[in-house]
Amino acid sequence: MSDRPRPNESIAHIATYRPGRSRVENGPVLAKLSANESPLGTSPKALKAAVDALSNAAFYPDGSARLLRLAIAKAHDIDPDRIMCGAGSDELLHLLAQAYLAPGTEAI
Repeated sequence: MSDRPRPNESIAHIATYRPGRSRVENGPVLAKLSANESPLGTSPKALKAAVDALSNAAFYPDGSARLLRLAIAKAHDIDPDRIMCGAGSDELLHLLAQAYLAPGTEAI
């Protein structure tokens, strides 16, 4: 038996995500709103913001998301130090686990 780590058997059976519209058998074409995809296409404002951001693509972004946290704090009248930003919920949950779980502990 190998001492190499092995993933759980169930991992091999997870279907890969397919972007774009979904189809129900003999049904309508559906927009995947739960996947954060828009049936309307990309917003012209978002496209402009992306193009504008490319001028700084050679630099890492501010990992603390200071300006975003300040804007959120101002909009909701809360302390920006109480706001945590990340690249999606997976990253935020991972960071919380790293901060609060010790080796050998479990979380659900």
